[in-house]
Amino acid sequence: MREESFDVVVIGAGLGGLSAAGYLSKAGKRVLVLEHHTVPGGYAHEFRRGRYRFEVALHAIDGLAPGGWAADILEELGVTSAVRFNRLDPFYTVQFPEHTITAHANVFRYEQELIRHFPHEAEGVRKLIDAMQQVYWDVQRFSIDGEMKRRPPMAGIPAAYSHMISAMGQSWGEFMDAYIADPQLRGVFSTLWGYYGLPPSRLNASTFILPWVSYHLFGAYYPEGGSMAMSRALEQTILAHGGEIRYRQTVNRIEIRDGKAVAVETEQGLRITADAVVSNANPKDVMLKFVGKEHLPSEYGEKIAGDAPAVSNLVLYLGLDRDIRAEGWPYHELFVAEDYDIEGDYAAVMAGDFDRAGMVITNYTESDPGCAPDGGSVLVAMTLAPWDYADQWGTGGDLTSYGKRPQYLELKQDAADRLLTRLEERLPGLRASIKHMEVATPLTNYRYSLNPGGSIYGSEQTVENMYMGRLSEKTPVDNLFLTGAWIIGGGMSAALLSGRSVARRVEGYLDPASDGAGGLLPDEDAPPATAEAVETSNEQAEKPSRESAGAPAAAVSPAASRLPGGSLTAAGSKREFQRHALPGPMLFVCHGENNTGAVAVVSEHVRAQIPDPAELLIASCVDLRHVPRMFRAIAQRAMGQAYEKTAELIPADLDPADHVIILPDWDGAVAKSLGFTDVSKEAGVGLVAADGRILGAAQGLDGVDALLQALRNEG
Repeated sequence: MREESFDVVVIGAGLGGLSAAGYLSKAGKRVLVLEHHTVPGGYAHEFRRGRYRFEVALHAIDGLAPGGWAADILEELGVTSAVRFNRLDPFYTVQFPEHTITAHANVFRYEQELIRHFPHEAEGVRKLIDAMQQVYWDVQRFSIDGEMKRRPPMAGIPAAYSHMISAMGQSWGEFMDAYIADPQLRGVFSTLWGYYGLPPSRLNASTFILPWVSYHLFGAYYPEGGSMAMSRALEQTILAHGGEIRYRQTVNRIEIRDGKAVAVETEQGLRITADAVVSNANPKDVMLKFVGKEHLPSEYGEKIAGDAPAVSNLVLYLGLDRDIRAEGWPYHELFVAEDYDIEGDYAAVMAGDFDRAGMVITNYTESDPGCAPDGGSVLVAMTLAPWDYADQWGTGGDLTSYGKRPQYLELKQDAADRLLTRLEERLPGLRASIKHMEVATPLTNYRYSLNPGGSIYGSEQTVENMYMGRLSEKTPVDNLFLTGAWIIGGGMSAALLSGRSVARRVEGYLDPASDGAGGLLPDEDAPPATAEAVETSNEQAEKPSRESAGAPAAAVSPAASRLPGGSLTAAGSKREFQRHALPGPMLFVCHGENNTGAVAVVSEHVRAQIPDPAELLIASCVDLRHVPRMFRAIAQRAMGQAYEKTAELIPADLDPADHVIILPDWDGAVAKSLGFTDVSKEAGVGLVAADGRILGAAQGLDGVDALLQALRNEG
């Protein structure tokens, strides 16, 4: 095996990886990019047939006007000086059964267009657009504040960026429905849902809002030469600053030693040692296969394994020997919707109903005339499509030589014919003018991207699985970082942003004195309401005193005689506690994120008197009622990691699940039933019998002895 050494190795030459490598090489790092394909770009890619050049994926890139979030990145990485970008106006047109709507690039003209078709919704349209822009401003300011290191602590973020937090915690349907009542207008306004892969009921509101505002305020653009021109420009920037890119190198192992990634190996016999590793590949392969579950906390591995890939697509690439622009075809991009019901459209997609599923028709010759010979056109039709259609497109899950199998070829041709029939309704005689035709299915996407399910947007962009609920750039492996659609979400400008963000994080890791912090999201180093105190109580570290952990106890009158019904699930161990059928009496230490030391104090004091958990269990009950939905996944992961680290300190003859109990109290129901209105500054301690009866409660830690006496009296 041939061995070399670099400062940073980047796995994957998609836009996220290229962006990260560009910034790191410009910062003076020796960077190597490893790519399994023969060219850079990932989905920012092209292929050629004769004199026709076909764009693989890009429809329009957002945010290139001054002030837009892609503008600075493309300028800093030398792309805008190498590639010409043409602004699209109109951005797109959409045909519904009773409406044809032109989405003008100018947001005020588009607003006017919507009001012209739906005059009874004029006020709602304007308020909705205003609200969407407020979300966008919040996110931009949040990003800037991160760069300036002036973000408030986690607890202060909801108040400082209220529009952002609100949108990130609800679906696009919930957000839109607050302003729009007309179901037809809801369908029209949601036209771009196909860019994100989920219907309004499931799509995170901010995932729809942020690019929508970016497109309409800072432009929708298409690069001359296609997205491959962008990828090649990024490649040149990396090379110009001393970086390297090696193609046909398929990574198959990341060597871990003492919690760090020390080397990356490829199937081709290359072994690269590096101080830091950045992965632009899909995390399921990277973390579960290349790193291995044995090097990861179980909660983290379960999160990755459980992340559902986003939807894939079916794409029809046509090289025509006719100039449809000269014939009067006016569109760069035309959306065709058979119904206003987006939820029904999504159902048709997932059922593989290609006669009904929404279709996007793009005439690339309109925005990039050089992609076809004179008198010709490049026309592409796309619909979203499921990975598991017809038993994974006739393969039964075995993809060996799938492209030669008769059943796969038959299914692919049938799907293409159905799209062609719909196209020919709008362009009579289309079939006779086809010079070249290629069809891509979800299996094609997998072949070239290695994305599970042929995903085109990373993992699903649901309310729960975006932003703080998504995988972080940081991993449990100290010097291994993630970038790309699986981290920030789908879209090419998003991938560029992700690359810049992770590059800054890597710079901060390699050069702690540098100004390399300020990512797109709050740092997981300070998660909300975790239970580090449980860990502290088992380490040989200085423990907080009872006096420093809280004020003198005050007896509290419980708000109920018993805990509310239902169950609590312990972080890490996943042990279930039925509130009315506990394993025995339990002491609940209710606290917030700033007073976790209370758990250590109580544990030390109680275990000195009652060492056996069979007589009394002690639980860290983390009051999370004020934590926004978008932060809950990170809180869950942090508590799981705290459990695993602490469990390692428990003697082998003891069950960690008895000694480390971290209970997330998501709605504050336990704290409220014990009579605690606020435990964010002063912890509360409650004693509960096995049947859920509340035996006593005290705010402050000096009341623990009184509760232990109540336990003796009960016994």
